[in-house]
Amino acid sequence: MKKEIGIAIVIGFILGLIITFGIWTANKSLKENASTQQKEENTQNVALNQEKSPTTEEKMSLKILSPENNALVSDTKVKITGKTLPNINVVILGEESENVLQTDEQGQFTQEITLVGGTNEIKISAFDNDGAEASVNLNLVYSKSEI
Repeated sequence: MKKEIGIAIVIGFILGLIITFGIWTANKSLKENASTQQKEENTQNVALNQEKSPTTEEKMSLKILSPENNALVSDTKVKITGKTLPNINVVILGEESENVLQTDEQGQFTQEITLVGGTNEIKISAFDNDGAEASVNLNLVYSKSEI
């Protein structure tokens, strides 16, 4: 009887090792497969980003022609003129106003805004049809005082 119990224990131990080895091998294989797929996806994403980024950055630019940044202005109203891509939307956010306009065929735009006393932070953003954005912050100081 003792001999049969010993054989059963040895056979059970060997079967346990075989099952454990099979599970370990399957997990290792699954992890390697998932890792390989993740690397391939990352490579594809990097390639797509590299293809999109330069063209988007090259295409989108926004330049404010007047007034200059940090200018001292003595009139309540000021015309902001700038240049970007043709026929796209431009948003001008002032201290107390929001203006949405579209550039002309040459990419130029002009908008008159009203300033408040003191420093005025104005954010000008251009958005193309692909969702790319270019932004410029313009600071103007409005004062009636003469220097």
